[in-house]
Amino acid sequence: MWTLLLGCTGTTTIIGGDAHDTGESAPLDTADSGPDSAEELPSPETLGKITFEPDGGSFVEVVTVSLSIEDGGGTLEYCLSDPSTTRCTWEPYVAPIQVTVSAIVRARVTLNAQSEIEGRSFVELEPELSTFESPIPVLIFWTDDSAPDSTSDVALGLTVYEPTDGVPTSLLSAPTDSGRARLHVRGSSSAGFEKKAFDMELWEADDDADRRTPLLGLPDNGDWVLYAPYYFDEALIRNPLAFTLSNAIGRYAPRTRMVEVFIAERGRAANEDDYLGVYVLIEEIEVDADRVAITPILATDVDEPELTGGYLFKIDRTGSGESGFYAGNAGGRFDFQQGFVAVEPAENELEREQQDYLQDHLDALGWAVDGLDGYEAILDVDSFIDHHILNLVMKNPDSFRLSGYMFQDRGGLLQAGPVWDFDRSAGSLDSRSFDPTWWDNQNETPDCTPVFTFGWYAGLFEDPTFSARYWERFEALLQAELSAEALDAAILTLATDLDEPAARDTARWNQAEFSGELAELRAWMADRHAWMSACIAVEPDPRTCRGR
Repeated sequence: MWTLLLGCTGTTTIIGGDAHDTGESAPLDTADSGPDSAEELPSPETLGKITFEPDGGSFVEVVTVSLSIEDGGGTLEYCLSDPSTTRCTWEPYVAPIQVTVSAIVRARVTLNAQSEIEGRSFVELEPELSTFESPIPVLIFWTDDSAPDSTSDVALGLTVYEPTDGVPTSLLSAPTDSGRARLHVRGSSSAGFEKKAFDMELWEADDDADRRTPLLGLPDNGDWVLYAPYYFDEALIRNPLAFTLSNAIGRYAPRTRMVEVFIAERGRAANEDDYLGVYVLIEEIEVDADRVAITPILATDVDEPELTGGYLFKIDRTGSGESGFYAGNAGGRFDFQQGFVAVEPAENELEREQQDYLQDHLDALGWAVDGLDGYEAILDVDSFIDHHILNLVMKNPDSFRLSGYMFQDRGGLLQAGPVWDFDRSAGSLDSRSFDPTWWDNQNETPDCTPVFTFGWYAGLFEDPTFSARYWERFEALLQAELSAEALDAAILTLATDLDEPAARDTARWNQAEFSGELAELRAWMADRHAWMSACIAVEPDPRTCRGR
């Protein structure tokens, strides 16, 4: 339970953002209250903005929280709770609150039947954790429940810290975000790893709706991924690297930040044993002005042109409650290995007319590619070229057939992307990507994407115009945005300040030593670049290049 020590007596009234003791009445000045002074009367009060001091954060033993109202007025109340509930027993705020265990401090301001609710997370630290520092941002979660270990949602408090002006992150500094959040385990095969990846939502103080906010310099949103680099990616940065390269060539991919994560459970103070290691905060792929920037399609959009978009979908395994759909194979001519899965709108949100449109549209594309006739009126050729090149540069063994995203805006062409899921690429412990030569690894295992004959690419590469355009773009990128120097610079930039956090991650999960893994990634990428460049320069049809 929470211990509240209220430090003063009497009633405090909040007026226009100031607290006034009601024990005395100030004299009312009526000198200018005549008819001619009406324009000088104060304007009607507006609902004020709640401020917290401190604005969330961590503490050892006790923290004193003061509330106030700015830019308006109203009646101020507060309550303390754990993150899992939005119910409150509201108490009038009359004095600073002393919080002695982890809690969500909620505050409510009410004026003329209008009210606003804000909440901040305050997490108790064991003394040994109060001196923790990091050169990268740190996220501390806490819950009165057990830590998330399945796809079931767990509500948590969250405080976010980051370094400023060269000063390392300190857990006793002012947080850059504080409030409620939700986590559940995400991933397919990776869900079985000891180090879990999480789907994360930021939640409002008074309900479970998304709390849209900028996070660690990334554009505001409520939906995020905490990716856990682990067994296949002991260099920690393969996913951020692929996303960085995509953005560098002008194709949106999720932006990322490297972070360290703690999760304290069962309401106790956070301690060193709650450390989970180095994670990657990633923008979740979704339709949004700062992400996949297409027009959201509504349930009422069942006639053209509204019916044409926007859609976000992927080639992938189906999830719980999904059946997916099959389309575009031109009567069996093209093999996608998996079905299509609707992302936004989700399968259960698609209207029948929208489902039929997608099916028919992709079928028309399949026949157009098969006949090499008119496919450019349906498919954005440049996006499919760039998407293919990025996967080949990283030698992603699951290219296109898993997490193979596509999207289409209203009245627009079908585009490939964003890229996603590269932990097994670029010389990882997955044997299918270990060799920096060969375009793919189909000579060793069928469990790998045949990159030049997968899906519609099997037809596109039969078109001399497409093929010439593809290899011209590939060669140009290898000399510019994807040059050997640019690839190495991207790796080194992502690895900045990771030595110390990576050492902690290595100790926590018994991983390989970071500097050695980073050196191997740099060497692999240099070899990959040299092999691809030579292949494209020498071979009339670079698809025929053999590896070492």
